[in-house]
Amino acid sequence: MIHLVIGLNVAIALLGFGLAWRIWRLKRTLTSASVVIAAWERHVHGLLDAQTTPALILQGQRATASTRQRYFQLQRQLQQLQRIFSIALMILRFWPQGSRRPQRRPSNQ
Repeated sequence: MIHLVIGLNVAIALLGFGLAWRIWRLKRTLTSASVVIAAWERHVHGLLDAQTTPALILQGQRATASTRQRYFQLQRQLQQLQRIFSIALMILRFWPQGSRRPQRRPSNQ
């Protein structure tokens, strides 16, 4: 009977040690995660400073608007070029074939 009680106590102690080891590993993981998150928060806080952030956002908005405007200009120019090329292609298709100058043949001397 005493052997059974000692065996149960050892089993309970081993389970307790296993649980304590897992909790210790979890604490270590959470600590390292909190250090990383705190460093990231400090970095983001430095980037999003209340004095510089609005100016940076406005600068980004202006750059986006400028890029969008340039894109639309390029899109219009592309459409104009496509029209020019399609007109040139139609002219080449319907141009009379006989009016082309004959190619010179090399003379045999």
